[in-house]
Order: sequence, then C-alpha cells, then structure tokens
Amino acid sequence: MYHYRSCGLPNVYLKNGYTEHTTDYGPGVSIEDIEGLHKAIALAITESPTKMTGAEFRFLRKELNLSQKRLGDAMGVEDQTVAGWEKKQPTSMAGRLIRILAKGHYENDKINELLEKLADLDSKESHENLCFEESSDGWHYAA
Repeated sequence: MYHYRSCGLPNVYLKNGYTEHTTDYGPGVSIEDIEGLHKAIALAITESPTKMTGAEFRFLRKELNLSQKRLGDAMGVEDQTVAGWEKKQPTSMAGRLIRILAKGHYENDKINELLEKLADLDSKESHENLCFEESSDGWHYAA
C-alpha cells in the first residue's frame, strides 16, 4: 500500500493504481488517473459523517480551483477567515457549504457559474425593487 501524501491529506492510502520505479534521484511513484483519484478523495470527504478538518477543507477548495479570496468572496468572509479554517477547523456551516460546492462540482457543471453569481451578489450595493409577473406557467421574476 502506498501512503499518498502529495494531496496534502495525512490519511490517504492507495491499494493499487500506482507504479513504483527508480529514478536518478531515488525512488519514484507514478499514479494512474490522478484526476479520478482526486475526484474520489473529494467525494469521500463530501460524504464523510465526521467533522471536516482544515486539511480536508483546503483540499476541496483547491479541487474547486478557488483561491482563498475567491472562496471568501463567495461565502461572504475575508480570505484570512478561509486561511484560518484551513489551519484549524472550518465552522460547521463553512464545512457544509464547501461539501455542497464540491459535490455539485462533480455532479453539476453549473456550480462555477453559481459561485460567480454568489460572489457578485454581495458586490452590489443598491436595493432595487423586485418585480414579478404572472404568466400561464406561474409567477416569474421580471428583471
């Protein structure tokens, strides 16, 4: 079994899907389908019944290809708050949200569009009127 530390998590082991070899610099390992492995790790984290660790939170953020600032903007917090969650332990609400985002990332291609919309929502200051109209298929927001 291979202890896979490169993902930043201390508890990931591979039973197969890797090849050990010798290089000019010492022993090396090649991992087959690294993207598939990271997806499997991310989904295991999203479905884990335990509290999320800071390292798991960081892993999911990186899998979502988000900077601390970008995730902070989407969650309505400072990037230093996100950094603190990664060093210690995220709040239960932050852990839940990133699990939802990660799960959606792998099961719904529109999650990145949603993240952008969330970040944009807080950047707008005006409180405009919300107008709705009724049509044959129900009520709709009328921009």
